[in-house]
Order: sequence, then C-alpha cells, then structure tokens
Amino acid sequence: MKTIRKIALFIIALFFLMIWSGVIRNVTLGGTSMGPLTTPIRSFSEGISNMKRTYEYIVNAPDYYIKTKDEDREGINNLGYNLYGLYSFRNGNEYKIQLKNFKDNTIKYEWIIPEDRLSSRYSVDENDRLYPAMLMHNKDIIVSCNERPGLFRVDASSKEKWFNSDFIYHHAMNTDSLGNIWIPGVDHDNGKIVPKKVSLDGIITDYRDDVIVKIDAVTGKTLYHKSLTEIFSENNLEYLINKSPYTNDPFHLNDIQPALFSSLYFEEGDLFLSFRSPSLIIQYRPGENKVIKVFEGPFLFQHDVDIIASNAIAILNNNTIATQIIQKEIEFKPTNQTVDRKINHSNVLIYNFEEDTYTPLFEEPFKEHGIFTDAEGLYRILPNGDLFFEEQGSGILWVLNEKGVVLKTTLESNIEGYHYLPNWTTTYLDNELEALNYKL
Repeated sequence: MKTIRKIALFIIALFFLMIWSGVIRNVTLGGTSMGPLTTPIRSFSEGISNMKRTYEYIVNAPDYYIKTKDEDREGINNLGYNLYGLYSFRNGNEYKIQLKNFKDNTIKYEWIIPEDRLSSRYSVDENDRLYPAMLMHNKDIIVSCNERPGLFRVDASSKEKWFNSDFIYHHAMNTDSLGNIWIPGVDHDNGKIVPKKVSLDGIITDYRDDVIVKIDAVTGKTLYHKSLTEIFSENNLEYLINKSPYTNDPFHLNDIQPALFSSLYFEEGDLFLSFRSPSLIIQYRPGENKVIKVFEGPFLFQHDVDIIASNAIAILNNNTIATQIIQKEIEFKPTNQTVDRKINHSNVLIYNFEEDTYTPLFEEPFKEHGIFTDAEGLYRILPNGDLFFEEQGSGILWVLNEKGVVLKTTLESNIEGYHYLPNWTTTYLDNELEALNYKL
C-alpha cells in the first residue's frame, strides 16, 4: 500500500512539474497567459540565474554596464515638462525596452524580448544590443538588432508582428513623410558580412560596403536598397571614399535623415546621410540617384544629422579623432615644447544653408561639464528649444539650454554602482504620445 501511495505521489508531483514547466516556458517566451501573475512568475523562475549573473557581473561586468563615477551619482532634474525616453537594455536572458518619464522617473510601459526569440535566428553574443527602438501606434514598437540581421515589430504585449532579416541593420532608424523606415544596413550571408574588394598597391583588401535601406513599417517588407559604393561611384565621388582612415570600413554610415518637406535647399524625400569614417555628410536624392550637396565642415566622426528648419540642419559633432590606425613608427627628437591640442567635449552644430556657416548650440555647458562621446550618441532639439543629448560614452543623458543643465541622469541598472549603457534613446512629449494613440 505504501508503494502504491509513493507511486501516486510521484505521478502527481510529475504532473504538477509538467504544468510548472509549461508555465515557465510560456512566460520565458514572452507569453502572458498567466495574466497579472506573469511578471512574478518570470522573476521567480529567473532568480537563481540572475543571482549567478549578478555575481559574475560584479567580478567582470559586460560592456552594457557602465561603472558610475562618484560625480555622476547625484543627478540634476529641473524639468518643467514631461519628457519620455524609449530605451533598451539587457536583463539576464531577456531584453527590456522601457518608456520612462524623466521628469518624475517613472516607468510608463515595458516590453520584454526573450533572448530565445533572437537566438533562434542568429548567434546572440553576451554584449549584443537592441537599438534603436521606435514607438508606433497602439504601443507597438519597432526595434533593430544592432549589427545583427534583424529588424522587427512587436505589439503592446511584446508579440512579434514581423521580422526582417534581409540585411544586417545598425545605427539610427528614421521615418519618411510616408511612414516608411530608413535604416543603414549591410549585405550578409547567414549573418556574415558580404564585403566588397579594393586593390591597394596590388593587394586585394575586403571592405564593408554599407547600404541604405527603406522598409515598410506596416508589413516589414524591404522596399528599396542601394549600395554606398554605387552611390559614390555613379556620382563621381569615389575620391571621398579614399579619405577614410579605415580601409575595411570606409563609410560607417550612422544616420539616414529623410526630408519630410521641401524648401529652397532640399526636396521632400531627399536623404541626408552621415558617414563617421570620412567625417562626411551628403545630401542624396534617391529618385534621381543624385548627390545634391557634400558637407565637409568642422565636425569629426559625427553622428545624427537632423533637418531642423527649411534652411538649416543640425549635426552631432563627436569631435573625436581617428584611432587604431597602423603606421610606421616615427622617430622624434626630444623637445620641451608643449602643444595645447586637447579634445574634451562634443557639441551640436547648426548649419545654415543661406549663410553657409556652422554655429555650435549651447557650447558653454558642453565645455563646462566636459560632455564628450567619442562614438555613437544622439541628440534632439525639442520644440521649446531645449536640447536632449545622449552622451553615449559615459552613459549620461542630458537636457541643456542657454541657462545650463536642465537634466542630468543615468539609467540605473540592477547592479549596485553601475548604470546601463543607453542605446540610442528616442524621446517623446505628451502630444506626440497622444498622436500615437498612447493613453497617458
């Protein structure tokens, strides 16, 4: 009788274990069938895994964590209006995308992308990032798997609507006047870049040829793509490719900004393309396959070009220099001469078409606080004139104006003493969320 009872208890325990396993699998894959219990169950099931990861991170934190400096622990918040940021970060075996109000530091919504959803399509590295994220109608979001073959859209419950793996996607994502998405891409074969070739002194070298890509935001279908090598060659601008200090990455396209309206200086549908490697911006007209204007201004390794008026564009000038260039060793004569050539801040430059001039915006706060990011980064000039700036290198988010600092904050992480690396935060105001049918 005792044996039968033990067998019965074993079968019952096995039955409940199977149910629990099914529940865990459902919530891990992004399911919400457990209703309000979904989040607690997910958190409980990942407890041991997260404890182990946390211990490992304390010893050797991954690249997406930034150690918080003492001077950055105390933030500044003088926001007099709601400013929402949409950003992503990795948390254990999943990616979280959050919409946060920086004014009161509250999370308004959260989307969860399990790592399994991505690893089923390509090999996921520990330091892989999802960015940028763009908020669509009814709490849908479109997200890019940076430097991986994936751009996808999910709904408010994080359920996937479409996944586009036609190219390896990277850097900024913008919409045109018709609602289509423009994003940099690279040709690939099973996740490996398909290069172009260039001959240097008889030596054949592979190089990365970026592609401009247009995608239907509703269906996820690729509508148009064009190689940068073709654009430059067909416009007799091949010499500009050779100005890059990086032979294997001569373009490093980081932003495609479509013109949403026409003016004396550009037409609706024109694209402003930003190339980090040669510190170059071009104005390109896809319908005519024509480069309208080349910008070689006082900016270095710039990111994020925006059209801010009918006669002006703005540029994030990283103001950094080329690195990792292999050179022959140079022998110098010893000297006591000093040269003041320190680069200690980035800035945002306003280019005026009429006057052909570049003017820095709120330069003093950049200098005073040493706001500098040697790579990546983004900005937005808000309707009230304030400047949102993501200092990518240090992971600090700023809002500046003529009076100085309005906001200085970081994305607090789950590890004491560290904050999250910001991943190209997109910002929204109350009226913009309302236009997207996002009820506050």
